Amino acid sequence: MQRKYLTMLLLASLVLLVLAGCQAVQAPTAKSDAIYQVSLLDALLQGDYDGTVPIAELLKNGDTGLGTFDNLDGEMIVLDGVVYRAKSDGSVEVAAKEELVPFAVVGYFDKEIAGGAVEDISDVEALKAALDKTISETTGDFNQYYIATIAGDFDLAHVRSVPRQEEPFKPLAEVTKEQTEFEYTEIPGTLVGLRFPEHMEGINLPGWHFHFLSDDKTKGGHVLDLKLASGEMNLDHIREFNLIQPDTDAFANLDLGGDMSQATGAAESK
Repeated sequence: MQRKYLTMLLLASLVLLVLAGCQAVQAPTAKSDAIYQVSLLDALLQGDYDGTVPIAELLKNGDTGLGTFDNLDGEMIVLDGVVYRAKSDGSVEVAAKEELVPFAVVGYFDKEIAGGAVEDISDVEALKAALDKTISETTGDFNQYYIATIAGDFDLAHVRSVPRQEEPFKPLAEVTKEQTEFEYTEIPGTLVGLRFPEHMEGINLPGWHFHFLSDDKTKGGHVLDLKLASGEMNLDHIREFNLIQPDTDAFANLDLGGDMSQATGAAESK
């Protein structure tokens, strides 16, 4: 009788161990298929450069995108899950995970739309037209969000970055008057592009916005113009959007009801 009791006790213990093991194994968390954005473009235009979200958190929500850093310290390029900072002195570095960002947009990049080979793209407007043509021929939906990568050999990559700012912060259109511009020729690299629809004006920039990173990870910035000899473009079509607004006094005191289109044009142009 005692032997039977011990056998039953042993079997019960084994069952509990198996169940405990089953509970420890959890299904992997699926990657989000959404755009994740920190703050509003109109807030950045007005000079809200205080970082609020760490890069480590940003990378939990996407592996491809663009943005800027605390105190507007450089142009952000997010590629293959790494955050690069293109500085105003022309150098590029990998940003630390604990750094904070005031504005950024990322997503997990899937090559849902293969744009294929492109060549002899004369300028940035021609590239935008080629990407829009691909959208027109595939989804036909310009009311959603798109991430694009264009990798290739560039005859010209005309980029800019801005110097780190100190308080009191000036509006972005004023800061870009101090921007440092670089013209790189015959350089292989990758463009990361975001396209937002017209109905997102104020939240982000309607149309395409590009940042560049050279293949050797030593040159990059916000794209002002380009000439692409040959390359390959791919797009990801995204239907969801998650916005994280800063919980700060500076953000709370902004007037975000006005028309900032002129300021946007001044900040984005050469």
